[in-house]
Amino acid sequence: MAILLRVADFFFVLRPLIMIPAWSLYVLGAHAPASRRAVATALVQPGFWCMTAVLACAYVLNQILDVESDRLNDKGFHLTRGLLRARTMVVVALVAFVGASLLYPHAAPVQTGPLIATLLLSLTYSLPPLRLCARPWFDLAANAIGYGGLAFVLGASAISRDTVGAWLGALPWIFLVGATFLHTTILDVAGDAAAGKRTTAVAIGVTGSARLAALLSVTALVAAVFLFLRGKPLAPALAMTAAMVVFLAAALFIERAERRELAVRMLERTTASALAVRATTAMVAAMAAWKDPWLLALVVPIVVAARFYYRGRFELRYPF
Repeated sequence: MAILLRVADFFFVLRPLIMIPAWSLYVLGAHAPASRRAVATALVQPGFWCMTAVLACAYVLNQILDVESDRLNDKGFHLTRGLLRARTMVVVALVAFVGASLLYPHAAPVQTGPLIATLLLSLTYSLPPLRLCARPWFDLAANAIGYGGLAFVLGASAISRDTVGAWLGALPWIFLVGATFLHTTILDVAGDAAAGKRTTAVAIGVTGSARLAALLSVTALVAAVFLFLRGKPLAPALAMTAAMVVFLAAALFIERAERRELAVRMLERTTASALAVRATTAMVAAMAAWKDPWLLALVVPIVVAARFYYRGRFELRYPF
């Protein structure tokens, strides 16, 4: 049992749960081109797993460099609670990088550019001197372009050479991911500010971030409708409509909460942002699973295992 728990430590330090949006958008991208040459599942594509390994490397490095803000935000438990040492996590990150390097030559030729961009963006997001995660607006752009753009384009590039069309198709998702990211920074705003990590939410405030997220969700809907009028499927426009309602409601709820006493304000703010993030992630994952049911075979076991792992290891109810 102790061995299994230790294996689980090394698995969940890779943050597989926050890879779900990237996996989902890769799948949506793979099924977006008009070409019907798509394989039965995107999960057999080397590009999918190369992207996954790059993200794993980046997530581990991010935990090492964000240890102080993670401690204040009560997250990043593998390092902040001493389950793994920083040097051990560096080794884990190097193993993930080697895995990505071995997979890279087997990716589709059109995917090589987006994969390199994914690597560079992932590393500059956490590593100094750029450290985009601690720069207002740059953190927002990096997440929106990385998750919403590059992940989608990587999927589309697996079966199509039309990268311009792929980026056009990614536009609604870029804005949607940007809106979702802002609510993740709202969740961490207190600890980030205390640790000197200047995110977009720290810079413009909680209310400003919630309003901007709502605006981005409206922009996502406009982009999706534009694509629908150009002959693209209706489903993204319907999804963006539902997401817009969620983000507008979250913004109104947070504005009301900011006028209340501190304890209530913190609770209501956290509730609104957490629900917005979870609802959007679930919606995108459901759309991807509709296109590629094999995604469920990857995601469901991880989510179920995470539920037991975080409860047994950290006494937390996570991810739900």
